[in-house]
Amino acid sequence: MSTIIDRVEVIAIRAPRKEAVRSGLNAADPVTASEFGIIRVITRGGIEGLGEVSITFPRIGHTLCHAARTMLAPALAGRDALAAPAALAEVDRILAGELSAAYLRAAFEMALLDIAGKHYGIPVFQLLGGRMRESAPLAWGVYQKAPEEMAADAAAAKREGYAAIKLKVGRRLEDDLAAVRAVSEAVGPDTPLRLDANGAWSSVAEAAEAMRALSAAAKIAWVEQPLPRRNLDGLRLLRQRTGVPVMVDESLHSMRDAFEIARAEAADVFNVYTSESGGPRAAAAIFALAAAVDVPCILGSQAEMGIGTAACAHLAVAVPNLPHAIETFGPLRYRRDIVATPVPIADGRLAPPPGPGLGVELDWQAVKEMRIE
Repeated sequence: MSTIIDRVEVIAIRAPRKEAVRSGLNAADPVTASEFGIIRVITRGGIEGLGEVSITFPRIGHTLCHAARTMLAPALAGRDALAAPAALAEVDRILAGELSAAYLRAAFEMALLDIAGKHYGIPVFQLLGGRMRESAPLAWGVYQKAPEEMAADAAAAKREGYAAIKLKVGRRLEDDLAAVRAVSEAVGPDTPLRLDANGAWSSVAEAAEAMRALSAAAKIAWVEQPLPRRNLDGLRLLRQRTGVPVMVDESLHSMRDAFEIARAEAADVFNVYTSESGGPRAAAAIFALAAAVDVPCILGSQAEMGIGTAACAHLAVAVPNLPHAIETFGPLRYRRDIVATPVPIADGRLAPPPGPGLGVELDWQAVKEMRIE
């Protein structure tokens, strides 16, 4: 059966969210829907590979889909889908210098892995090194809102089996303290809280003051991205001056970033994203580098829908360096998913779908309803 790529189809969708997204950087302009891209890579032998352009914020996904359709689809037609390194090298060449290149690359890497898995009759996690665990524990994320609402959300997640709770911070310190205290009281002292500032604090002094106050108010696992992404020296100083563990997210998009962060001693934990890293294999390489320098990782999320979450699930059961609960429960954020059968999320755990490849198929009625072009 031929694995030569016959054509690439790109579908832009807008997925309404169940709840508006507010963080330290966009609290005044909450996100009520996310734009995604569905990538269908179809071989001459009829194998379909699915990928997802996953990005949380609006008005970007549609632009990325246009780039995928006009720049990448023609370049990949006629290439062997099983020669993924060569195909992705062409993607890298075309997108060199583009700020959002990793999101597009990730979608195509997902699709090529899906094709390879279907061709060989094996799940994607086997292509990523084999299965380390049956499933991965999940941490639930609580959006910014009234403290009592955040507390109720966190308590419900704990009852459902989620292993940790993540909160967005970066508003006025008194508001963050009220939220942290309310959530901590709701879930109890045995559930450390993950705090994510999304780079909202502008200086080491401001971040240090907030981190000390927040860690005094509740048991904190770590503070994620307390400073803007390029301020590695500032992140190192925060680790030294506060004693509060620092996680990087926005600072970490590539192997080069991982190396520079480790060399700067700027983080205690890496938050690795499949989409931001350029795909499951690219993310796995960052996990491996982090393991070599004794930095633990979690798997983060762009609130992916079913295709992207399936890719994350395969990665989560394959990588060794994953000691903490992951944050990839994206489909639960949307009113409807784009896959026919939901990715297995139950009792606070995520597992890869059964079957070869990614293990998911499109729900075409849902795609039709969410399509924006």
